[in-house]
Amino acid sequence: MAGVFKNLDKGDIRNTPFRAYKLWSDVIGASGSGSIYTIYQADYNPVSSHPSINPLRDVFDQGNPVFDNNEPTTANGKLKTVVHTSINRLYYKYYYTDNYASYGGGQTSKQFRLLEDQAQVISLPQTKFGEEILPGSVKIFASWSYTASSGSYTTASIANRSGSWTIIDDSLGNLLVSGSNYLSVYGEYVGGAYTEYASSVQKLVVGEWPLDELYKYDNIGAVNFTSKENRGVWPMTTTYNNIAVITATGSASSSNTSPNTNLLGATMHFTASISSSLLITSSGSINYNKHYSFENGNYTISMMVKPTQAPTNSSGSVIICKQGVTNHIQLDLNGNQYTQQAPTKFPWKLIYATGSKKVLFEINGGGYGNLTLTSSISMSVDTLYHVAVTKTGSLISLYVNGLVTSSVDTTTTIIQDKHTNNLSNIIVGNSDFGTQGFNGTLDNIKIYNQPVSSNDIKILHHTLGVGNVYLGNAFYSHGMIILGSIVSRNLNISKVESRGTRTIYEQEVSCTVSPGDFNITFNKTVQEYNALQNQFVFRPFVTGSTFKPYVTTIGLYDNQERLLVVGKLSVPIQTPSNMDTTFIVRYDR
Repeated sequence: MAGVFKNLDKGDIRNTPFRAYKLWSDVIGASGSGSIYTIYQADYNPVSSHPSINPLRDVFDQGNPVFDNNEPTTANGKLKTVVHTSINRLYYKYYYTDNYASYGGGQTSKQFRLLEDQAQVISLPQTKFGEEILPGSVKIFASWSYTASSGSYTTASIANRSGSWTIIDDSLGNLLVSGSNYLSVYGEYVGGAYTEYASSVQKLVVGEWPLDELYKYDNIGAVNFTSKENRGVWPMTTTYNNIAVITATGSASSSNTSPNTNLLGATMHFTASISSSLLITSSGSINYNKHYSFENGNYTISMMVKPTQAPTNSSGSVIICKQGVTNHIQLDLNGNQYTQQAPTKFPWKLIYATGSKKVLFEINGGGYGNLTLTSSISMSVDTLYHVAVTKTGSLISLYVNGLVTSSVDTTTTIIQDKHTNNLSNIIVGNSDFGTQGFNGTLDNIKIYNQPVSSNDIKILHHTLGVGNVYLGNAFYSHGMIILGSIVSRNLNISKVESRGTRTIYEQEVSCTVSPGDFNITFNKTVQEYNALQNQFVFRPFVTGSTFKPYVTTIGLYDNQERLLVVGKLSVPIQTPSNMDTTFIVRYDR
């Protein structure tokens, strides 16, 4: 029978790391700080205290070619200053020319999203978050309130309202509202209850304007420039003609600013008298002009519209259209090519109507008929609206502020898709001849090559055309939480929770015993007193080969036989007689 003690060597001892988590919870005071978390108000478009200096423009690359060419960059060429967009939860001013080619669409953690001028930054000291914030552990408790006058983009007929949110992270770094009640802050008041919408618009965007680089032209007057970027899977080249880029302040005292326009950030302002427009043309080897005709296909067009002046042209002001004098290459009966001008037919056009101030959606098939939808809602000057058109099969619907204001089933009309498609460019803010200029602001123009649902239209409306309900990002490894969405700046944060992570190294000792080792016990019940020997001895059954005691406790001793660690098994274990048994004892250093 072997002895009770067994020597260990260095191969039996090792360190094993494991992650430990501690919950940090802090109530935020009126100053925006607690004892643990600190909240900073970040402004991506600061107004200088000196009226003649715009620090964001003159110092940080806002239209200044000197700083544009000499701005500090990272080792891999990324700009370090004035960032406005997020891809893969990291913020960049520019990243790749074609973002979707690099990242693909539809992944919520890699959605291209804007930092909307202002943000709330929640900071956790490194001593608290340790190596990183545990993904899925963020909770932000916030409240909000809106009065009736700012609760709707077109009317003050709904009640004052307030509420509270619990903002959580989705373990991928995206912050969203628990319970999917994000849109209750802009919810519709219908029948005494609010209508809420649960998710972001997941449809693939094929074209989206304007671009982030608008910020560099903020408040420097009308500008002309060309961009080859397009946030969408159909690359296009956009020429900006006499576009003034403005950041609406939301001041109620201004006659041409509504209280909600500050939520848009930098926006495109069009002026008919100087022929402001966007000319969007195909770039690359594929002619996407034809794709945007959506022949025999579905589509959605969405944007925010704020007229600042009623139309003066008798035909109204063009908001967006796909129309222009473009030569179509045709084949005659003998297979010979010839060109044919088709300046009249077009697959879609949105107009701000003269007189009625209503939205018109028009389709023209040249000699094959035409179609006009007229909204039941007029768009008042200096008021912000969301306008959208969807085509689902044969049904075309015109939305204003999330409501269907006109629709038609094209099976009842003589016009067909094949009669309206063309190779014309897309024009925003004017007609192809430059005679129907729009006066006002357009923002978050999006085109989808498929219909979006009525709920998606509501989301686009209530998020001012952004189309997603994510409030911001959690940067786990930096202990930073950024709320940079449209509505997050209006939240009153009352409490923040997250778990900090820390690696703890555990001492691990392997105790391997061979069959027959440690077949002995000091349990008094297996002993009896022997009067002849005047001592306690083991009972007969203990000394037999069938005796197999259970292991319940393992002790680790140093070389001076001092007990260092006692390992108590949760369940007694009987060692097998035909193989080695290894017990692993772990303890923290």
